[in-house]
Amino acid sequence: MNKLSTFVRTFWKSLTSFAYYKDIIQARFAFSFKYFWLFSFVLGSILTVVISFTVIPTINKFLGRLSQKVTNLYPPDLVVTIKNGQVATNAVEPLHIPIPFELFTDTPPAISDQKQIYLVTIDTKAQIDDYQNSQSLIFITKDTAVVRDDNEGYRIYPLKDAGDVTLNKKMVDEFLNKIMPLLNYIPTVLVIILFVVFAFILPISRLVSLMFLNLPLLVTARLMHISLSYKKLFQVGLHALTLPTLIQVGLSVFNLTPPVPFFNSLLYILYGLIILATLKEKTPPMPGGMGGMDY
Repeated sequence: MNKLSTFVRTFWKSLTSFAYYKDIIQARFAFSFKYFWLFSFVLGSILTVVISFTVIPTINKFLGRLSQKVTNLYPPDLVVTIKNGQVATNAVEPLHIPIPFELFTDTPPAISDQKQIYLVTIDTKAQIDDYQNSQSLIFITKDTAVVRDDNEGYRIYPLKDAGDVTLNKKMVDEFLNKIMPLLNYIPTVLVIILFVVFAFILPISRLVSLMFLNLPLLVTARLMHISLSYKKLFQVGLHALTLPTLIQVGLSVFNLTPPVPFFNSLLYILYGLIILATLKEKTPPMPGGMGGMDY
C-alpha cells in the first residue's frame, strides 16, 4: 500500500509541481527509473483494456460471421488447377468472386454490377492489360496473377513458380476446418500484443528519445550555470515525460494532430526548460519532499 501511495504521490507531483523536481535530483536514480516503468505499466494496462473493450467485440463478431459463412463462399462445383504455370477452370469465364461483405456486416450493401468490386476474377483468355477494366483486386490470367497495389497501380506475379495445384471445394473445407479453431485465439493474442506494445515497446522508444531530447536541455543547463549531470538530467526526464505522454495519448484518443511538426518533442523540451528555470531558483527543497521516495 505504501508503494502505491508513493507512486500516486510521485505521479501527481511530477504533473503539477515544478518545485518537486528539486527533490527528484536529490533522489536515487533507481527511484525515478522504477517510477517510469510503473507509470508505463499502469498506462499501458489502461490503454490495453480500453482498446480491447473497443476492438475485441468487433473481432469476435467478425469471427462469428466467418465461422458461419466462410464455407459457403467457395462455389461448390468449382475446380481450379495450376499446372506448368498455367491456370485452367471448369467454370464459364470470366469467373467473378465478389468481396464477401457479409463477413464484415450483418447488412451487406446492394451493389450494382457497374460498381461491383470483385475479390478475384479468373479469365484465362484475358491479357494483363485487361486488369484495368476487371474491377478486381486480384486478376488471374492464363499464366499470371495481377494484384492491386497501394499506389492505384498493380503488381504482376507469374505463376510458373506456383507448382502444380488443384483447388476444389473439398480441399478448401479441409483447410478451413484446420485453421478456424486457431482463429479463436486472435482476441487473446491481440490483447497480449497491445499490452507488450503499450507497456514495453513504446516506453523503450521514449527512453531512446529521451537520450537525444536531453542534449539541448543539457546545453541549456550549462548556459544557465546549473550544475546538473547528464544522468541527473535524464532522471528528471523520467518524470518530466509524464505530462507530454498523457497529452500524446489524449490527442491520439481524440484523433487530433497538432499543426506543429515534432509537437511531442517540442512539448517535452518546453516542459524541461520550465523545470530548469525552477531548478535555477534558490529555494529550498519542499518540506518532507524526500520522504517515502522508494519503491
